Amino acid sequence: MDSSPSSGEAVMAALLHPPPRAFSDLTRSLATDLSLQRRHIYLLLLSPFHFSRTLAHLHSLSLPEKTLLLGRLLLHHLHLLFPSLSGGGAAAHHLHLRDFDAALLLMAMCDAYDSNHPHADWRGRIAEHVVAAALSPAGLGNGGWTVLGHYVDAAAKCRRLFEVVSGEEGKVGAEVAAAAAAVVALPSVECRRRGRECVICKEEMEVGRDVCELPCGHWFHWGCVLGWLRKRNTCPCCRFELPTEDVFYEIGRIWRMLLRMGGKGGGI
Repeated sequence: MDSSPSSGEAVMAALLHPPPRAFSDLTRSLATDLSLQRRHIYLLLLSPFHFSRTLAHLHSLSLPEKTLLLGRLLLHHLHLLFPSLSGGGAAAHHLHLRDFDAALLLMAMCDAYDSNHPHADWRGRIAEHVVAAALSPAGLGNGGWTVLGHYVDAAAKCRRLFEVVSGEEGKVGAEVAAAAAAVVALPSVECRRRGRECVICKEEMEVGRDVCELPCGHWFHWGCVLGWLRKRNTCPCCRFELPTEDVFYEIGRIWRMLLRMGGKGGGI
């Protein structure tokens, strides 16, 4: 398993693939999202009522629920950083406002945690951490690379969380249903030649009949592939992975794809 520094290298290697115009569009999108996150954090810190209500919501959650909330926020960062890899799966992991604030607060608590003073005032501690981060060399400026650094760091955290929750084997080989949004987005194509076989039912596709095409290019009868994708998210031919609604499987899926994009030999 690669260490966390190689996570950042893998992300940067994958980000070198898009053309300059796409990279510019990406940094603008990330800057907009980062500005939104900062406004929410500032509102939490400036409003004692909002802060206490969000903290109370966090306290009401179990540890697995908190972990899932953190995973959904970090997956949000991955989807923004690599929108082409979300494949229609981002909608399934959308955070509603209360959960978004709670996830941001939980992330801020993790970043500001001090094991020497575990029971200090959280609001004051987070405020100090936010100010220190804003005044650090990495936090100054609003250029593309400054913004990008925040999301590369979040992606590395995303992978570390995945490794802790899923273990070294992750969820590779597990059967997880494809996300409904990803299935709905699949295109229908007309079969125009004889001899094509649906590997699920082993029957030949009829000429002139509409069939389903997966992103990997393989074709199947609609009835066959819909039944298949209700149980598993992989192509029956090549094991290409479609997006899922399982947060930690989805983190692993995106990481496996970007490691291949970056030319890394290792995987999750």
